[in-house]
Amino acid sequence: MYSNTANMIKQTTNLINSLNKLKQNLTFVKSYVTSDKILAIYFLSNAYSDFNLFKTIYLSVTPGDQKIDEFLQEFEKFFVEVNKYLQFISEDSMEDQLHKEIMLSINETEMYLLNLLDIYR
Repeated sequence: MYSNTANMIKQTTNLINSLNKLKQNLTFVKSYVTSDKILAIYFLSNAYSDFNLFKTIYLSVTPGDQKIDEFLQEFEKFFVEVNKYLQFISEDSMEDQLHKEIMLSINETEMYLLNLLDIYR
């Protein structure tokens, strides 16, 4: 039991860390999209890598959680339509709303994982 609990704590912490990296890279995308598209695409690529890391950790440890499955489906669509994100974020009127919606979704998932972490402890 102890090793399973310790493993769940470690993997949940890893999931939270990958979400934090994802948020950080998306913030960099927002910062650079109007001034340097190459850097914006670089950070978007990093964000996609962070998302895939999150997905890999999740699927290897605790697949089947409905809340996280919904998050994964939402972000799969997001990264498939990545050009739309760069286009929207370049337009001032859409920039804040889209970025806020994405960050809200990430933050909700992070809070969910933090609650799970508390349960494991």
